[in-house]
Amino acid sequence: MGSYKSKEDDVNRISTSIFVTNFPESFSAKDLFQSCKQYGHVVDSFIPLKRSKEGKRFGFIRFINVFSVERLVSNLCTIWVDRFKFHANIARFQRAPLNRNKVYEKKNVESFRGGVQTSRKDVGGADSGKSFVNVVKSIYKSGTVDCEANPTIVLDDDCLNSKDLTNSLLGRVKEFASLSNLKTVLTNEGFVDISVRYMGELWVLLEFASTKSKELFRDNVGVGSWFSELKQASIEFNPDGRVVWVEVEGVPFKFWSENTFKRLAAKWGELLDVDDQEESCFH
Repeated sequence: MGSYKSKEDDVNRISTSIFVTNFPESFSAKDLFQSCKQYGHVVDSFIPLKRSKEGKRFGFIRFINVFSVERLVSNLCTIWVDRFKFHANIARFQRAPLNRNKVYEKKNVESFRGGVQTSRKDVGGADSGKSFVNVVKSIYKSGTVDCEANPTIVLDDDCLNSKDLTNSLLGRVKEFASLSNLKTVLTNEGFVDISVRYMGELWVLLEFASTKSKELFRDNVGVGSWFSELKQASIEFNPDGRVVWVEVEGVPFKFWSENTFKRLAAKWGELLDVDDQEESCFH
């Protein structure tokens, strides 16, 4: 925590501040800097010790040469760190330059020596109310942040899934490509009255008409070869990973190979499949 800087504070007048929250407890200002720099020229990141009224940590990230603030905020909201997805909004204040703060502190000392004790919060002019420090120390005393935020969605007991999963199984397929024709394969094996629902990553929910059908399914050797894991379905289930499609453009034809896309995918995870549209384009 604290402040991590890369430029002098004179860039503040041409910069844009973004409020960011929903990141891990161990996240530092430098981590915030590194996570956001892919979407623009980052010059400053700051994570205060204070927390929001919901008990969450928050921080501010400063960019320069921002052409579209709305697009920047939208991009920042796509960043995932572990199981946390960034929440970002435009901050309404601008941080005061450090050199200006030094002048204010000097004036404060001189006033005291002259016999007039001036509290530091009264020094600094009207702009001091818009600084990072003022927001953290003053505004957060009331438990609010001076930035635009979407209303919180509260999921209460009325939103809970009450589905009976007694005759259901959770299956993790061995190959990603098998998800598209899994229903057809299982029907060919004789399991006509079965419902297949995608649950995320490589998992599917298999719903049967009866307990007997479920047990026959678990004992079927042919069906079992399609799954790396089969287990009783539970409301508490959460997939360990996520499957996302990434569209890659601009790869030269000489690099159009499986190893190329494995290398690209390794930046975020593991390559599962490539949709090779060579009949229409090579972009």
